[in-house]
Amino acid sequence: ATLRGLAEHTGRRTDHGAWIAELRAAEDTGRAAETALLAATAEPIKPSRIYGELRRRLEPDAVVICDGGDFASYAGKFVEVHRPGCWLDTGPYGCLGNGIGYAIAARVARPEAQVVVLLGDGAAGFGLMDVDSLVRHGLPVVMVVGNNGMWGLEKHPMRAIYGWDVACDLQPGCRYDQVVTALGGGGETVSDPEAIGPAFDRAFASGVPYLVNVLTDPSDVYPRSSNLA
Repeated sequence: ATLRGLAEHTGRRTDHGAWIAELRAAEDTGRAAETALLAATAEPIKPSRIYGELRRRLEPDAVVICDGGDFASYAGKFVEVHRPGCWLDTGPYGCLGNGIGYAIAARVARPEAQVVVLLGDGAAGFGLMDVDSLVRHGLPVVMVVGNNGMWGLEKHPMRAIYGWDVACDLQPGCRYDQVVTALGGGGETVSDPEAIGPAFDRAFASGVPYLVNVLTDPSDVYPRSSNLA
């Protein structure tokens, strides 16, 4: 009723053209500033480069699912969503382990769309065994792990605020792709930024649950206020 009332309104309407132009200009400036980040050639790999490669391969109706902390934060900054229902994340409380369950539902509901799950390595430890369900039910999904060997959302703020951290480290270089392979899917580990794009191409073409395990720079810090204390 509210939308119908707005559409049928015949009275005075405020001209928002100048405001919209201002917003577009700010967006264009932001995009230009991100160009170098999305194409970063540094080693170890910057998380932004992963999203630079992924963005070029996502179709307008792709369903993007976030399951993670620090790595998923970059998704909120760099992934563009074009249609309703195509962005699913951990929600305001940041609970982990949701990704594969969301992916199962998304693949069943939208069998022709790309379904991509973006996982931090910490989040991968919560739900990766659910790949068994993807395999048994023939549900191809592309999974991307940003693997920096730590709980980045905890470690970086602790270091910034207190100067030390505790219980934040994970196994460096852990082969999460081999977990998926063992369950009947496919996968690979990537440590060269130039290899990210081809790995994504293989993942989308595989027709099976496929995990691209990208070894990222552990010193890379997402620019949130608690990290910059």
